Amino acid sequence: MHATHALSQWPLVGRYDEYAAALQVLTGDDPATAFGVLLVGESGVGKSTLASRLEEAAAGSAYVVTVTSPSRAQPVMLGALAPLLTDVAAHADASPISVFQAAADRLSRDAGGRPVILRVEDGHLLDGASAGLLRMLAMAKRARLLVTSRPNPGIPEDLVALWKDGWLRWIDVAPLDRAETTLLLREALGGVVGRDTDRRMWEASLGNPLYLRELVRSALSRDELVDHHGVWTWTGPVVPGRLIELVTAELRRRPDGEREVLEIVSLAESLPLPLLFELADTDAVDSLVEAGMLVVDNAAAPPTARLSHPVYGEAIRSLVPPGRRRVLRERVVRHLPAPHDASLPDLLRWVSWALEAGSVPEPELLVEAAALANRLQQAADARRFADLALLADPDDGVVAGALAERARAHRVLGAVDRAQADLDQLHALPAEVLTPALEAHAAITGADVLFHGQADPEAAVRLLDEALPRVAGSPQSSAVVRGHRLTVLMNVGRTGEALDEAVDFLSDTTLPLLARIQLAAPVQLSLARAGRVAEALRLGERYMDAARESLSEATAFLMPLRAAMVVIRLFAGDVDGAERMHADESDLDIEHVHHHRNVPGLVEAQLAMARGRWSEASGHLGGAIAALHESDPRGLLPAVLALAAESAVWLGDVEEAARFREEALRQPVHESSTIFGRRRRTLLWVGLARREGDAVDQALDAADAAAAANLPPAELDSLHVALLGLADSLPTARELTLSDVADRMAAAAKQCDGLTRAEAMAGYARALAAGDTELASAFEATLAGYGIWTNPPRQQTIALTRREQEIAPLAAAGISSRDIARRLSISTRTVESHLARIYAKLGITSRAELPAALSGR
Repeated sequence: MHATHALSQWPLVGRYDEYAAALQVLTGDDPATAFGVLLVGESGVGKSTLASRLEEAAAGSAYVVTVTSPSRAQPVMLGALAPLLTDVAAHADASPISVFQAAADRLSRDAGGRPVILRVEDGHLLDGASAGLLRMLAMAKRARLLVTSRPNPGIPEDLVALWKDGWLRWIDVAPLDRAETTLLLREALGGVVGRDTDRRMWEASLGNPLYLRELVRSALSRDELVDHHGVWTWTGPVVPGRLIELVTAELRRRPDGEREVLEIVSLAESLPLPLLFELADTDAVDSLVEAGMLVVDNAAAPPTARLSHPVYGEAIRSLVPPGRRRVLRERVVRHLPAPHDASLPDLLRWVSWALEAGSVPEPELLVEAAALANRLQQAADARRFADLALLADPDDGVVAGALAERARAHRVLGAVDRAQADLDQLHALPAEVLTPALEAHAAITGADVLFHGQADPEAAVRLLDEALPRVAGSPQSSAVVRGHRLTVLMNVGRTGEALDEAVDFLSDTTLPLLARIQLAAPVQLSLARAGRVAEALRLGERYMDAARESLSEATAFLMPLRAAMVVIRLFAGDVDGAERMHADESDLDIEHVHHHRNVPGLVEAQLAMARGRWSEASGHLGGAIAALHESDPRGLLPAVLALAAESAVWLGDVEEAARFREEALRQPVHESSTIFGRRRRTLLWVGLARREGDAVDQALDAADAAAAANLPPAELDSLHVALLGLADSLPTARELTLSDVADRMAAAAKQCDGLTRAEAMAGYARALAAGDTELASAFEATLAGYGIWTNPPRQQTIALTRREQEIAPLAAAGISSRDIARRLSISTRTVESHLARIYAKLGITSRAELPAALSGR
């Protein structure tokens, strides 16, 4: 379904129980089920959409009339039901009985003997006379009622009485939950929604379908919501679009004092309630809380007020003129606690507000804010604060701090030349201002410039080694430098000389937690690469617990730790466990957790590849590559291009795979110990699929290099590709057989602890070497469950569709049609239909012939 078409027919998602219950009332004959429905919910939750679907369902057997309540700003007696009272002359008896009779007669005449359903929109705006007339029509059974209403400012007493007396069934229409929001996005857009996009849409809409629809429309209109091979990725900011019109209408109905409260809270995002009472009228605050426009978190200390919906806040902020925004911020800043007494997030907020209010904080405070912004991954803010501190012409100590923080920010933002220039200025300052903490800070930033910016890890390690004697007098600074040195060694793959030292470093609880926790994920990944998977997972669990418990700057590393755990589970073959952990978002509400750090779609792509959803993986990787082309401070692009090459192989587009391989090989490689260090082995699949003459020897060379480095999983993976090439009769310059490769794979598998897939890979190799096709097929199905694939398709002379390219390798791996349907979110019948077409195109008649047909044998 095309996205713009879907938006004009917003799907009914997550309302099935409400729909069924309401339809039973409106079309059933059981008097115990009431004689009408009252749909109650806040603005935008989908009451009218639900009512429209009910109207469509009932229209075939009933006569449906829709009326809308006029605004309370212009009250008109019986205004909502005026269309039913055109037969009542202005001078006629206007008693309630005569009006009821006129309306009932009109409905009966127009219905022509069919049951009558009277749909009333905005029941909370009904005048008393209209509500009374509805009550009479319902109790006389002259019309079934379908009423939508907000809970505030109040549902008319006559409607409440109908509900209390059993004439109306009250059905709450709540915002969608997270899963329902995801499903709604997927159905509306007609494709997979990237996890980062899905999360951002959820955080911005909180399950309000109206807000969600406007967000999607706005993002589509600005080309910021983009379809990459069926995967939708949103890269732009939250822009309320037409929601401004809705908010403006709501604001006009509010007194000046209430509007001011909404403006203050929207600018602040949240405020302690005592402070809000100092800034604004207490009655106005209470009125907005009662109306549901403000929410008070009484669990906070002190209680905190915020707007009831984030998009609502975005819209209100966009309506506040710059001059008024400055005035309001000045008022807030004057009442905030002294900045030196503020919490860390409050410090950043105080500095930002002070700057917007036209007041420049003292340079020392700006440097402190820059340091905090850097630690919380807010590099742009850190650079701005440091710039302002330097403009104030402070003393050398403050200059040193500002240069150190600006260098860090420039490095993260990809401006490595500027980062190095800042470091050069820092080292030109008098030696007495370079404290051990500043020396450590500069050494770490300088090492990152060399490692990530210039792909020179050897120089990075030398720089850190040279810094260690200069910081030896400070145990904390010394630990920070040692930890970063070990991180570089882990990331560059020099685990043989440093892995045990790094494990010991992590075990020393006397060292600062922040220094240890930054090293934890690289060590985990290095342990997994060395075949010590079980140890890596135990280490990850321990440090995730530490990050949760500390509730400090260390907590900012919780999400990278989780990402490492997901990737290691995938690496081990525990695809189910990886999916469960990735889907668990229970940590996202912990303060200081920043979950925007990972490249959007990268983990999702690897999960899709493990499940054989190659088209989806290609879409996720397309979005990741686009993001990395714009900014790649960690040098991940070569690895992501390699993953894209592998995905293209399995989609049967080997020429596209070759193009990705060439681009990946042109990129400088920064990191090799992480999961992205599988780049070399990933690219082996391209040579295999293209039947290149050196494909087997390339795989064997990679296996030899892995064995020399004592990396048994890498050796096993490379041998797996060599095995498939030999089985496909590709040449090799070596004297070896399938049995030789199988024996070597078995030996490598025994060196792996916790690599779930290892024994199955070795078993498959033995079966292939023995010519036992039945056993080999059984192992293929087992390996597919571990995310390991054995029959890469080559470019077909007869083209398969994209869906057929996804289904064919799964079927060739022995996965049942039902399981393929579950993986690809399609029906089993659809899978069978595609398979029939695949057989016809390839000139085969069964699944048993698929592996050879896809491989060209």
